Amino acid sequence: MGESQASVKRSPSSTLVPIRERILAAARELFLQEGFEGVSVRRIAGRAGCSPGMISYLFGGKDQLLARLVENTFEKLEARMARHAAGEEDALSRLRQTLDAYVQFGFQHPHEYLFLFTHAQQGLAPDVRSVFETRGTACFQRIQVLCEECSAKGLLRKEFSDPGQTAQALWASVHGLIHLLHSAEGFPFASRARLARQQVGILLAGIRKL
Repeated sequence: MGESQASVKRSPSSTLVPIRERILAAARELFLQEGFEGVSVRRIAGRAGCSPGMISYLFGGKDQLLARLVENTFEKLEARMARHAAGEEDALSRLRQTLDAYVQFGFQHPHEYLFLFTHAQQGLAPDVRSVFETRGTACFQRIQVLCEECSAKGLLRKEFSDPGQTAQALWASVHGLIHLLHSAEGFPFASRARLARQQVGILLAGIRKL
């Protein structure tokens, strides 16, 4: 065993945190700029200021590094959505707040949000695809469960009686708004906060039972 690897194993876990964060940040930046396939572990190590061996030791490889990045972002997003989904207001109000939380996350963390959706899931390694299927699905289910509650309480119009389909339509709409505002530079949009509130308001007005 090399001297550097031995010293890593003897170090307290707390000393690894800054190194982990530097590696994750470097990988996120490079994957966004150049794509997952175009970036080597050596490039990531150079950007993070560590050895390729350190990345292998801490994460196992590039696929595992990508999986951890995706998992980190989904964890942050779900935690934010969960706070609003579990409130004391009526189901429609909580649905509105949860959708607002989703949109605000996309606005406040543009690089992390875009990172989630710049990879074709069909070509991902099993470790990464598993994260999308578990952590990503958990985020979507926050919306679906609220749609189920609204439907069960008779709060939605009859044509929106399928909670899964309704949740998918709502998610597609808010995701589209985030992506549009990140990509359509130069268009004179209203402030993001006002536009997001109006978008979510329009969506809920369209499905609410009169």
